[in-house]
Amino acid sequence: MDKQNAEGDLIMQANCADCKSHACYTKGVNCTGVDAAEAIAAYTEDERKLMEAAAYVEGTFYSNITRLEETAEFAKQMGYKKLGMAFCIGLNAEARCIAKFFRQKGFEFYSVCCKTCSVAKKELGLKQVKPELDHEAMCNPKMQARFLAENGAELFIACGLCVGHDAIFNGSCPGPVTTLVVKDRLLAHNPLGAIYSRYWKRKLGIMDEGEV
Repeated sequence: MDKQNAEGDLIMQANCADCKSHACYTKGVNCTGVDAAEAIAAYTEDERKLMEAAAYVEGTFYSNITRLEETAEFAKQMGYKKLGMAFCIGLNAEARCIAKFFRQKGFEFYSVCCKTCSVAKKELGLKQVKPELDHEAMCNPKMQARFLAENGAELFIACGLCVGHDAIFNGSCPGPVTTLVVKDRLLAHNPLGAIYSRYWKRKLGIMDEGEV
């Protein structure tokens, strides 16, 4: 059944996860009601540049380089010189390696950890991981974005920020944001491990019918 918005206009049902054909990919099937001209017009000039750089990296290096390398290639295509990374303190060792990589690639690289400013969680009445601590610093994604911007970052990189904190960081950055690492403490920062493991699928109640 078609869906309508408050004005009575038809809207795309947005249930692509359950589509069995995905014929939009190679067969030109358009089930949205939005034509190509309208879809293209939705992008600003700056967004078109991002799209072109992303397509270049995908088309040139498809399945041949890592996400880390893809990020560097994308930044080169965009002409960025200064990169800024907001990282989780739990990935401080990884952050050092990432910073080393980008600097070796010729970028000015800035990084800000999540505990910047060291504001106590108690200041905002936030739940602590360790209640017995007198001072447990809160994550501070808004200031991470600010400090990176103040250093002239042109591309903002999220590295292992908590769910929710990443949303604040993304919304606070004055430029494009890309995610390099998604934190998953149980699955070695690989959230899809829960989908690839039938044991986790069973635990989460998402086994396919007939799957054992």
